[in-house]
Amino acid sequence: MAYIKLFISGYVEDIRKELAKSGLKSYSADKFAYDESAVRENQRLTIDGELKLRMPEGNNHYDFENAKSLFEYYKAFSPVIATDARIWTYLTHVDFWHYMKRRWPSETPSEDYILEHWFLKSPNPSWLLRNGISRLWWGAYLTYDKNRSDPYELTREAFSMLDYTRHLLPGTQGRSNSFRHALLEFVIKNDKLFLKYKETKVRYLMRKVNFLGGYKLFGSLTKDSLFEVFDRYKGELENVTLPTDEDN
Repeated sequence: MAYIKLFISGYVEDIRKELAKSGLKSYSADKFAYDESAVRENQRLTIDGELKLRMPEGNNHYDFENAKSLFEYYKAFSPVIATDARIWTYLTHVDFWHYMKRRWPSETPSEDYILEHWFLKSPNPSWLLRNGISRLWWGAYLTYDKNRSDPYELTREAFSMLDYTRHLLPGTQGRSNSFRHALLEFVIKNDKLFLKYKETKVRYLMRKVNFLGGYKLFGSLTKDSLFEVFDRYKGELENVTLPTDEDN
């Protein structure tokens, strides 16, 4: 058993300043050179053993598998703790450095690219779901359902395409647990409908629903009621073929 480690706040800022000053050289190294005296232990949070994330292979990023493993490994995290930039910055730069370099390759990155994936600009949901490690934990946290036969069924769907973690989960609609879970389940249950042009169809459905009632209405509806709303658009979804300009 060990304690969860994190950088001190001032050191996170120091790393950012060094990035701005010296550029991206540090992010091409085999190991990130950090000041070990700037590391602290949170003695209220413990972990067992060592977690090794699956390395991406070609187009298979293993995001779902890694999200499940990470969420279970850091089960001591609460949502408040999981917004701590010091923890995620430590994990991206130390424990999961090699994974980060494989999953978010930085051969020709920009400073903004590094700040987006290796740091946490703010505890805003959009940034929590862009950091290379926090996105895995939050993606699982927002979709885990202990009442399902497979608690991670919705998590698997959520990591099936980037649009979910970029638009649904951090968006206004995604802040509603019932809406978030209902939409993912609707796509799963209508897999044939979403077999082609899935990304475009999910975006289309979210736009239609938002236009019809928006967050305030649908955030208060049950899953069954939401399914009734989604069902209204099945005919339109069947006719969706090519991406629209809004999808680009």
